[in-house]
Amino acid sequence: MPEAINRIPPSSIEAEQSVLGAMLLSENCVLEAAAKLKEEDFYSKGHKRIWRAMSELAALNKPVDLVTVSERMGEGEPLSTEEITYLSNLTEAVPSIRNINHYIDIIREKSRLRRLIGAAAEIAEMGYRSEASASDILNMASDMIYKISEDNSDRSLAHLRLALMEGYETIGKAAKNKDGLMGVATGFPLMDKKLSGFQPSQLIVVAGRPGMGKTSFALNIAEHVAVRENRPVAIFSLEMSREQLGMRLLCASAGVDSQNARTGRLTEKDFQALADAMVPMADAPLYIDDTAIIGPGEMMAKIRRLKSQVGDLGLVVIDYLQLMSSGGRNENRQQEISAITRSLKVAAKELNVPIMLLSQLSRATEKRDNKRPMLSDLRESGAIEQDADVVLFLHREDYYAQTGQKPAEGQQAAQPGKSSIIIAKQRSGPTGTIDVIWRGEQTKYMEVDFREEE
Repeated sequence: MPEAINRIPPSSIEAEQSVLGAMLLSENCVLEAAAKLKEEDFYSKGHKRIWRAMSELAALNKPVDLVTVSERMGEGEPLSTEEITYLSNLTEAVPSIRNINHYIDIIREKSRLRRLIGAAAEIAEMGYRSEASASDILNMASDMIYKISEDNSDRSLAHLRLALMEGYETIGKAAKNKDGLMGVATGFPLMDKKLSGFQPSQLIVVAGRPGMGKTSFALNIAEHVAVRENRPVAIFSLEMSREQLGMRLLCASAGVDSQNARTGRLTEKDFQALADAMVPMADAPLYIDDTAIIGPGEMMAKIRRLKSQVGDLGLVVIDYLQLMSSGGRNENRQQEISAITRSLKVAAKELNVPIMLLSQLSRATEKRDNKRPMLSDLRESGAIEQDADVVLFLHREDYYAQTGQKPAEGQQAAQPGKSSIIIAKQRSGPTGTIDVIWRGEQTKYMEVDFREEE
């Protein structure tokens, strides 16, 4: 242990001197360093103070040189003779200003090593305190390490040329795809055509009143992505157990009446269909977590671990928003929902995976003659509508007839199974309605037609 205590944290005083000296000599070096470094990247306290003065001058669009930096540093307390001498000698410590990026890389590398050591110490301290469960500590540790490994300070302002090339490459991939999709195919061709599939980094909200079949719809898509497209899928079910989900997936895939499966009234043909469906599904890269109480932080830690094991994910499904907890202190539930949806949107972007988030609708739809859902019907709608890239509503016209509600004056009674997938919001495409048929006995939706919004 004494050996560990006497160790000096990773640092390169020479690289720090070279960067600060280059900044005193060249305006371009100031701009280069300011875009890539932060104050905490410097190890020396003196160098941090010099950097702070330089970055403040750069932010004010003032020149960065020996005179201005000395004056800025001496505003609170005049610099000593030694400090002025050290500052003036920095320019002599620069081997070549052309190597500024190399010096910056050294500083950042040492900074990441120090952060890693600090995180390891903090993880060890959490373990010794034992104030949280081992599972919680593992999730927090995973999150801390991930943030260090995914330090995205490299993503700075990029020239339009780079964005154009990336966009052209994406279009090229869509052209090569037999379906012409830029994202993940969902198994609903009409919806895929309008959305161009589920895009990586999108937050897709699927909302509806209880009993509309949100979970079934999500499972239909998850099965297609995992079984047909062979893309890894993660399902977080806060309401149903993995056994229930497994049974529903199996029955939907086999086309077997789920109610008969639950009550054991299956024919020999049904059993054969279930056995046949088991073969492709058993090998599908679909993973289920049925933890009842879970927040965005723990969820993202599990997704990162899964991603490290199986590679990029095709889809993440969360069932459902109103059962989630942020784990933080919020004044009200609306603020908590806002924190959750914002965290999930950031996670979708960081992990480059589409996240399908199921959500309940408020009772406002039931109080209107026209039961068709609207964006304002989303519970705590402001945050959800703002953070979502796509909002889909599931609407079964025969649902209200089954609950004993009469159709509005002038409206005909709904046909059994007649339903709609309403694209209520899409950041980069049209809205509209996809007519579908709900097969309740198979817990499946099947497309019929698409209608543009007027």
